[in-house]
Amino acid sequence: MRVWIIIDGEKSGPFDISYIARRIEEGELNASHYGWSEGMKSWISLAEMPQFTESFARRSQEPLPPPIPDLVVNPYLPPTNLQPAAVGARVPVSFLIRRFFARWFDWMLWSGIYLCTAIAIGMDVKALVMNFWFTYAMMIVWVILESVMMHLWQTTPGKFLLGIRVQSAAGSPLSLGKSFLRTVRVYLMGMGMIHPLLMPICHGFSFWFVRKYGAALWDGSLGQRVECKALSAWRWVTFALILFTIMQLTGVMLEPLSRELLKDFYAQYPQWAPPTQ
Repeated sequence: MRVWIIIDGEKSGPFDISYIARRIEEGELNASHYGWSEGMKSWISLAEMPQFTESFARRSQEPLPPPIPDLVVNPYLPPTNLQPAAVGARVPVSFLIRRFFARWFDWMLWSGIYLCTAIAIGMDVKALVMNFWFTYAMMIVWVILESVMMHLWQTTPGKFLLGIRVQSAAGSPLSLGKSFLRTVRVYLMGMGMIHPLLMPICHGFSFWFVRKYGAALWDGSLGQRVECKALSAWRWVTFALILFTIMQLTGVMLEPLSRELLKDFYAQYPQWAPPTQ
């Protein structure tokens, strides 16, 4: 005997009884779904069809999962078995946005401290900014600092504010070597080395990869997991206020430098200069 069923208001089938019974036991079909088979006068609930009585009975005997905790884990994905994640197991977009802002918060905090310190001690920041080795040194120091923080505390300032921690698959802190390797991979593959052309490409690819496979390249391949705690509205407000403060203070300190750089730029390209009053 084969049975027709109604799914999302559409008639589907016919299906074998064994197939429908398996979907009932797996929780994909329930008493709210209606079915019909040859000889029946009308559609009735699957729970009322004698063919599926045992399936619903077995389903009701299964233990219920515990309540959802306030901690959501992005599971470890072995690099040798990259398979598309099930729809229900995909990382929510909200968590990816949170990780994005945490990452850029850390970078803005460090770069602001680095540049403002150079200004405070009287260095020629304009010449330094145009020097590749100055920028390279800033990147190297940032990678080292983040590696140490991840190793010691499993988090960074931005991640801490947004309730994010990075651990090994077993829940223990990462070794210093793995922390360093992860930070380097994030810098290269996730942030595109802060290059204006590579950044959007790397961000887009990273977003697609995590959504498809359930883990980032720098997490799954190293056997790591990312924990994201549920956040209150006040936590978000605090994060936004601190980020705004960092941007304002950095802007004030770098305003003379920005003015000089713009002046040099428009001197080379006068056709793009803003009109004078």
